[in-house]
Amino acid sequence: MTRRKKKPKSITVVGRRWFNRGNTYHSVAIYVDGVSHVVPFEYGYGNHYLDTAREWLRKSGYLPGIENYSYGGGEPLWHYCERVKCDFTDEVSDVSRRKDLHGGGR
Repeated sequence: MTRRKKKPKSITVVGRRWFNRGNTYHSVAIYVDGVSHVVPFEYGYGNHYLDTAREWLRKSGYLPGIENYSYGGGEPLWHYCERVKCDFTDEVSDVSRRKDLHGGGR
């Protein structure tokens, strides 16, 4: 069972996407109140890096009270942060090499 943490004051999500032979992969750096965590390599396109960050934050106990929908989705991070008065920032960049993902994408 994940230990519940106190509600964060700020969350910043920094995604990097890498395109390879028609597939898209991403990594994400997550900063919770200035402390960083990295998910180094995942499959997913577009803004899927936000879903990866949300899932990591939820499983790690950083999102007390976040809504999960019956169809499998969940409350977006920006909406959760707006609702609980937590600063939220996200950015993404596309990289040309797998090794330029956070953690090298191994």
